[in-house]
Amino acid sequence: MTMSEDGYVRKIDELGRIVIPKELRQRLKIQEGENLIINCVNKNIKVSKFSYVANNINFIKKLGDIFNLIFKYNLIITDLENIIYSNKSFKNLKVDYKITTNVEELKEINNIKINNEITINSNIFVGEIIVSSTVIGMVIIYTTDAENLSLQTRFIADIISAHIEII
Repeated sequence: MTMSEDGYVRKIDELGRIVIPKELRQRLKIQEGENLIINCVNKNIKVSKFSYVANNINFIKKLGDIFNLIFKYNLIITDLENIIYSNKSFKNLKVDYKITTNVEELKEINNIKINNEITINSNIFVGEIIVSSTVIGMVIIYTTDAENLSLQTRFIADIISAHIEII
């Protein structure tokens, strides 16, 4: 398959499938089994990454606001690429790829660099948002208190996972 000045040229097979070039999948961090959104925009086909976490932003925002109102801890909820919710405002909402590929190793830590702008030095707890055995995001709770917040972190992550699986 070739590339023209307009982009990659691909044939549609008998089942209507096309192959997304490896270079594009790598650049966009599209992994096997990941969901994509396909739309028709101005007589063109638009393919985008689908985020279950971002697609449930209203629910996540309400949950985060309630959690913050009751417990007053700092909370960040992400999908694998972006901060979806935070009770603090940040300019850079991207999440460093290194973090999302090692979420399992981040359970209880004292320092986390989310991106170039956001480094948290505190008592930090990270929980994975898991749907169909796949990590799709994370919940980060942090505080200057010496409290163990692992149960609260797991609780928020499990509520989001259960909400997404029901849909």
